[in-house]
Amino acid sequence: MKKNIIRITVIVLSISASFIVLTRLSTAQQSRSQDSSTTNNATEKTVDQVFKNIRVFNGMPQSKLYPTMRFMAASLGFQCGSCHVIKGFIDAAADDKPEKQTARQMIKMVMDINKTMFQGNATVTCYTCHRGHRIPQGAPVLPLPMPSPNGSANPSASVRGVVSADEVLNKFFVSIGGKAAIDRITNCIVNGTTTTAVGQVVTYEAEQVAPDKGREVFGSTGNTGRPCAGDSRCEYERILNGHRGWLKSGAGVQELVGEQLGDQRLTFPLFEILKLKDQYTMLQTSGRDRIDERDVYVLSAARFDGKAERLYFDIENGLLRRRISYLRSPIGTIPQQTDFEDYREVDGLKLPFKIRIAFADPGSVPITRNFAEIRFNVSLDPSKFEKPQ
Repeated sequence: MKKNIIRITVIVLSISASFIVLTRLSTAQQSRSQDSSTTNNATEKTVDQVFKNIRVFNGMPQSKLYPTMRFMAASLGFQCGSCHVIKGFIDAAADDKPEKQTARQMIKMVMDINKTMFQGNATVTCYTCHRGHRIPQGAPVLPLPMPSPNGSANPSASVRGVVSADEVLNKFFVSIGGKAAIDRITNCIVNGTTTTAVGQVVTYEAEQVAPDKGREVFGSTGNTGRPCAGDSRCEYERILNGHRGWLKSGAGVQELVGEQLGDQRLTFPLFEILKLKDQYTMLQTSGRDRIDERDVYVLSAARFDGKAERLYFDIENGLLRRRISYLRSPIGTIPQQTDFEDYREVDGLKLPFKIRIAFADPGSVPITRNFAEIRFNVSLDPSKFEKPQ
């Protein structure tokens, strides 16, 4: 009976061709981007080289472990302590709980289904059956939505009436100030605040130098109510310098590797907005959609590090409203959404002063960055972009 249920599930899922296309977006571009990613991938360790008692994720890059864990927690409505032993800290290596053994069996089942039925693509995931519940959801929730007359669940996403990716990008660059204004920017400083994954508001400062250097500093306040500059217990920083990057916190200095490095680069507005086109090996228009009652063009994209993305541009004003990146893991494709709001003009350029990042894990609240000031072409100390001590 169990085998029949699994067989029926995977047959039905095979109909969802659009998602399979998304997960394969960058496959055709992989050979073109190999040279760009070789430096990062060569230094990244696997999870079994870094962590103890790894049984099913052997060989997976270490940068994918925590996003994968959070995706599983979101898929089942779990928290870390549902499977792992908590001793004032998470003893991830301990095997005391039977839920952890069950999780390993389910992970193997998902990986086997994708290997035998979907050519290794992570089409079936934990969320496919669980839908955020501990017990798999074996029946549809009624009432089901009425299908639209043309057979599409979202008629506004029709590919009719779209323009080319080049046209969409050209309008975007004109809308934020034009190529000449963009090309004269060599660096910038950003000041403001950001929330954390637990909702705390902290100070935020970023310094960026084109094309590939950046430094972010996040600081909470001490007992005096003032930012505790230099105290790693309540201040941490991220630094990018070409093909290398580091995170400094109370736990010491950690090197950023693999897709971590590419994702962190995109937290800097100078790289994220002004150098948008330089981040991809492929861009194509895939349809239309709506965000906050406004029509947007949707572009499917493949980054140089192989990660697939979707970009959403306002049809009327051309501005970038949203980007969703998709991390491919052995048990599923994990989305992360970034929204851009409150565009303001600074020295002839229009940039978002509010950036909100949302995660698949409902336990992690969206991170919202509110900028108070953006300054261009200022004097910066080159030593700030070296490895922190």
